[in-house]
Amino acid sequence: MPQSEEQVCQAVLSFVTEGAYPEEKVVAAEFPTTALARELELIARATEQVENEISSLSRESVFDADDWIDQAKQLHADIERSRVTAREIVAQHEHTKPLQAKVEDASAKVGLIETEIAFNQAVADTLEGMQRLCQQIEAGRAALGNGQITVAIEQLESTESDLQNGSSFANTNVMDILSVEVARLRQEVVEALRSRWDDLLKIDRQKGEFRVCKDEGTDSLKNTIASLSRVGILESANAKLQKDLLSAVIDPVLLPGTDQLGRGVIVADSGIRIEPKPSKASVSETVNRITKVLDYLQQSLPSSVSAAFPNSFIPTVASKIIATWLSSAIPTDLDGLGAFEETLDHVLQFTRTIESWGWSGQEELVSWVNQAPRLWLTRRRVDSLDSVRKVIAASQGTTKPVERIEKEQVSQADGALLENAPTDDWDAGWDDDKEEATADKPAAPLPEEEEEDVSAWGLDEDEEEIPEETKPEALAEAEDDDGDDAWGWGEEDEDAQKSPSEPSQPKPAAAPPKSANGGRTVPSSSPREVTLKEVYIVTDIPDSIINVIRQQIVDSKNISQPVHSHSRVTSSGAGLLALPTLILAMFKATSSSFYSLKLASGQMYLYNDSLYLAEQVRQLIKEHDLSRLNSDVDALEKFGKLAYSKEMQTQSTIVTDLLDGAQGFGQCSEQPFRTECENAVSATVDRIRDVYKEWHPILSRSALLQSVGSLLSTVINKIIIDVEDLGDISEDQSQELVSLCNQVSQLQDLFVVESNDNSEAAPVTAVYVPHWLRFQYLINILESSLADIKFLWLEGELRLEFSVEEVVDLIEALFAESDYRRRAIAEIRRAL
Repeated sequence: MPQSEEQVCQAVLSFVTEGAYPEEKVVAAEFPTTALARELELIARATEQVENEISSLSRESVFDADDWIDQAKQLHADIERSRVTAREIVAQHEHTKPLQAKVEDASAKVGLIETEIAFNQAVADTLEGMQRLCQQIEAGRAALGNGQITVAIEQLESTESDLQNGSSFANTNVMDILSVEVARLRQEVVEALRSRWDDLLKIDRQKGEFRVCKDEGTDSLKNTIASLSRVGILESANAKLQKDLLSAVIDPVLLPGTDQLGRGVIVADSGIRIEPKPSKASVSETVNRITKVLDYLQQSLPSSVSAAFPNSFIPTVASKIIATWLSSAIPTDLDGLGAFEETLDHVLQFTRTIESWGWSGQEELVSWVNQAPRLWLTRRRVDSLDSVRKVIAASQGTTKPVERIEKEQVSQADGALLENAPTDDWDAGWDDDKEEATADKPAAPLPEEEEEDVSAWGLDEDEEEIPEETKPEALAEAEDDDGDDAWGWGEEDEDAQKSPSEPSQPKPAAAPPKSANGGRTVPSSSPREVTLKEVYIVTDIPDSIINVIRQQIVDSKNISQPVHSHSRVTSSGAGLLALPTLILAMFKATSSSFYSLKLASGQMYLYNDSLYLAEQVRQLIKEHDLSRLNSDVDALEKFGKLAYSKEMQTQSTIVTDLLDGAQGFGQCSEQPFRTECENAVSATVDRIRDVYKEWHPILSRSALLQSVGSLLSTVINKIIIDVEDLGDISEDQSQELVSLCNQVSQLQDLFVVESNDNSEAAPVTAVYVPHWLRFQYLINILESSLADIKFLWLEGELRLEFSVEEVVDLIEALFAESDYRRRAIAEIRRAL
């Protein structure tokens, strides 16, 4: 341990003054050169002290000077020796530094040699471990080459264990190389085991064969399974075996049951073989074939293999049986119920056989059998809806005339009118009560923007006391319901608002008989029964749909007969009565696109077909007491009327757009506006005639007249509004307006009907065109003098069609300001 300079100096001083030998650690300590001055100072101080002591002693005692001098000389000599000794110590210390460096160098060399020896030993140990592992890997490969798979597995496990515990070369490239080699050895072992597995359980997909080899010895199936388990691939091998069995054996047997074709199975001790050609087979025969296959597998395969079948193999087989055979075996008619019951019994027997082997996985088959009533009803529902789709898709658009006959209670006056009318105009007098309610009242002013008349669309027939011209909103209400009507949604709320006896055909209002002076008489209140007939055209679709509906109703009754009492699906017989509702909903959902794309004026055909189909369903309701279908019939009628309303709205939009070309008839007497007005009116008239020709072979005569009458009513209403909006009408304008209106009036030849008494045919335009008389009076006003207009108001029936303000506005527009005009207007106002 290093000593301080003070301690070293004191030790030297003690040696010089007292002769005390220093301690070993002091002697071994290095004497620093910086301590020489201090040491000399201490020695000088000690010398001085000694001299003082000597002087003091010499004064106190008598001593021999020579002795004192000798001692002084001796002391001086000792001091000099001490100085020399100190110098020698310092010199020796200087000589120890190279020796110390040599010692340190030698010690470093010794440590390096020891490290190299340890490294060499570690390298040797590592190389020995690598050599041992490589020898084990090569031994495993050699054993594998000799067919000793068990030995190879043992070598593999030993090598993997040593490699895992070989910490001497962990995290080195050597470890990666050895790991790759061990992985290769494992892959070789796995491939050898799979090859042996395939040799023992041979599957030939091309020939449809499966065979289990029962060799004994080291290559036996039992030893192979044990080896597969040790390597950890038994589960994957089982999964591959099951997959191969499904594709090579099960799938060919369960060939999709189209035309009842399947492949036979030959099961023997040597294995399973699938017949190459398909043959006719029933569901029971197919299930028996699957039973034979499973029985062979249960007997031939070890339990360690077959124990995995209930997990996935048996459920997969059950699902395939249901999908390929059982689902298609559900009959769609009652004649097949007997065979279907036998099939269900056979399936249950199949599940019991599987259960007797101690397997599971057949629960899906048991559940399928238990759900047979629901599945049968579902199959009937799908088949019936598909039948509707096929009927509509296969329709060629062939048509036929049908006649509808109804009996109505009408007044005697209306009956007289009906006797003089054509026999097919049976609905011309259905709305007489509406006319009677308004016969003695002046007509209400036409709204500024009156919408088209919709009384012909059958949407307002339950409002008996409201004039038709006051209900233009019926169409809008019908359009709002169109989105949900296809499937009959929301009909429950509307049924409460509809009259149960609402007719399904459009009915124009008949004009009440007139008296000799032109006034309307009150018809007799004594009603009588009149038979009403009409003929209209329908396609072949409704009859096909009604046949599908009738089949469900008939089967629902027949399935409750004793002959079907043993059937499991008997309980679902009542459910068949719910299918007509779905069939009608399917018709409504799919028919619109077909009629629009395949038939000209398809919406009118859809209207006729819907009402005809509703009538046929109503007859079924009476025959079989099915009041539950009443709401469906109402919804179907409404669906047909909505189709009618769509077509009417389309045509109404077209004629309105054409008439808009007249631009409100302003300056209609001046070019080029005159030509535009003439072209617009001419195009509108031609369009109505084209629509008449297009609908003539489809609709009944009364429905045709009323539909065209509604379009014509739209046109004349717009003309009336446009003319009334003209603030000033010159004489030339008046003449041009009369000419244009007369061109529109020529459309009355579309409404000519022949009488039964061979009298001259007369137009019934006023019956089918609301405001027709109002339009004719407008023409009279435009071409009449002021005196004539005043006469029409005071003596005629002008007041029944126009209000006083309307007449006054027209007079002010037609005639210049004068006393005569003022007096005429005053007389007209006083006549109210």
